Parts: sequence; structure tokens; C-alpha cells
Amino acid sequence: MFEPYKQLLTIGITTYNDGKYLAKTIESCVNQAGRIVICDNASTDNTEEICRDFAKKYPNIDYFRLEQDNGKCFGFNFVIKEAKTKYFMWLGGHDYLDDNYTSPLIHMMENSDAVTCYPSSRSVTVNDEEIGLYNYWYSHKLTSDSACERIYTLISQLHEVGMFYGIHKTEILKEFLPHESFANMLGGDHVFLCSMAARGKMIYCPTAVFNWRQTKINLSDEDNTALQKNLIYKNSDQADSFDSSRRKMCELQLEVIKNCKTKNIFDSIRKLYLVRKAKKKLKKRFGF
Repeated sequence: MFEPYKQLLTIGITTYNDGKYLAKTIESCVNQAGRIVICDNASTDNTEEICRDFAKKYPNIDYFRLEQDNGKCFGFNFVIKEAKTKYFMWLGGHDYLDDNYTSPLIHMMENSDAVTCYPSSRSVTVNDEEIGLYNYWYSHKLTSDSACERIYTLISQLHEVGMFYGIHKTEILKEFLPHESFANMLGGDHVFLCSMAARGKMIYCPTAVFNWRQTKINLSDEDNTALQKNLIYKNSDQADSFDSSRRKMCELQLEVIKNCKTKNIFDSIRKLYLVRKAKKKLKKRFGF
């Protein structure tokens, strides 16, 4: 990678008991960013040993271990607060990047006014077998000059949220993160992406590939739902019920599109139309 580009990026890794996959995760990104921040959510496996070994080997790695497990969302907020570079990206402790992943993303960001540049997303099994590659066929709509068009596109089309792991402008993230209002709920990544779309264009880099390891693919529906609930808070009575959390996600997405800025009277009229369509889409999909 062109060295000045590398120094523009911080990668924040959040991990909990990912010892089986973590070495590959770190190796895939350690030479692709100026700084790597790892937040270990009080893992009980060999995660700490792996992280400390890598931190000794690579000076650009900073490792932080929490004394208790505060849930996945706390870790996402923790690593962004540590970022001091122009760009930032999250990386899960069991996922990994293709070679030369960050360079084209940063290059595109440096030559545009976008707030986010996102990759293709490859789903893989726990044994690194490819499940499928997700391409954003609606990517051209996320470069619209109209914020309400961009937000509605995400509300109506977004299912696979690999773009969450793209590269974002750090200053934009810190305008509204860490915010408990949408961090600690199911579907918070959808609300986050809508919030980014409200702030600017989101551009697609199909040549960069993010490898999203599907560790829950063999779980039963009951176990998968229980796991999703547990992502909000660990051992806490603050956790919302599954349905109320989904309802909150829908309400916040509608709030984002209702509050987005318009450029002229025609854009304002279009916004009213898209708000109504967004309500129908969310009701049809989630029942709220």
C-alpha cells in the first residue's frame, strides 16, 4: 500500500472469544492501516494471549482488555473513541480482509466528497468456504445528491450490512457516535447506515472484498434469536425485548429520513412521498 494512505486509517477490532479465528483477522489487516485498535470484551478463551503476542510484534497495534463483558455494542463505541485518523473502519474478531482491501477504498474517499466507501461482501463458513458474494446492485442510488433518496434506498433495499465494515470519515462518525439511542438495539447497524446516508454520499468499491464469517449459520432459530438478544447487553436488565428493539429500529430509521435536509422545493415534495413509502416498507417487513 502507498504508505501515506495507510496512515490515514484506523481499524477497530471488537472481539469476544474469537481465539479460533483472531490470528487470521489481525494478520489480514495489520499492514493495511496506520493503527489497529483491539477491544477485547473480557474474553475467556485464548484471545488475550493472541492479542498481546501480536501487540508485541507490531507497534501499530494497541490492545485494550475490558474487565467485564459489556456487550458487543460497547466495543464498537470504544474503538471509535480511540480513533484519531481521518478515516476509520470496524472489523469483527472473526472476519478478515482480502489483500489490498483498504487502499482502493481510501483512494476513492480521497478523490470524492463521500462520507463512506464500502466493499463487496463475501460470506464464508467457519472453514473459509465461500457461501456467496453480495454485490450492491443499488449502489448508484447511494450517490444521489438527495439525502432522502439515499436514506430511502437503504430502508427499502438493505438486507446484508457488509457496508457497515467499509471506511468512514471519522469526524462524521464522532458527530453521533457513541450514541446509546441506536447502539444498544437489534438493527442498530441499519440505523447507523441511514444516519451516514443523511450526512453524505456512500460510494461502492466492488474490487475490495470483506470476508464476513457466518459463525451462526448452523444455529437453530431459537438459539440465533437468543444470541441476537444477547448482543445488546450482557447480564443486564436494560436489554429491550426482541420486538420492542425492532420497533425502535423502525422508528429511528423513519426519524432519520423525516429529519434529513432537502435542497429545494422539489426535493421537499419528494421527501414527503418517500417518507410515506418508507413507512409502508417497514410495516410490510417488520409489522411496525
